[in-house]
Amino acid sequence: MNGLNSYTLNYQGAKSTNKKKKTVLKSFLTAAVVIFSLSMLLILIFSLIGFGENSSNFTRHEIKPGESLWSIAAHYYETGKVDLRKMIYEIKKINNIDSAIITPGKELIIPLK
Repeated sequence: MNGLNSYTLNYQGAKSTNKKKKTVLKSFLTAAVVIFSLSMLLILIFSLIGFGENSSNFTRHEIKPGESLWSIAAHYYETGKVDLRKMIYEIKKINNIDSAIITPGKELIIPLK
């Protein structure tokens, strides 16, 4: 009889352990979902706060016939204070331009420094 009682106690202990594991797993998943949701909410809030701030750091320029990236950069930046080559690189990077060829009538975003 002692063997039977011992088995019953061990079996009930196993059930209890499974319930504890499920409870811990459920708590962990709930915490993960809450943390993820809060992270997304904070990202959304900060992106909305900063949405309008960057517009003052850039200006738009419509390309006119005869203009080059060099002449546009020289128009917006002081030649002695800024390396125009670096600014042309920035203009190309921001506007996804691969070459130095630009088309009149298109609009460029010019970073102001």
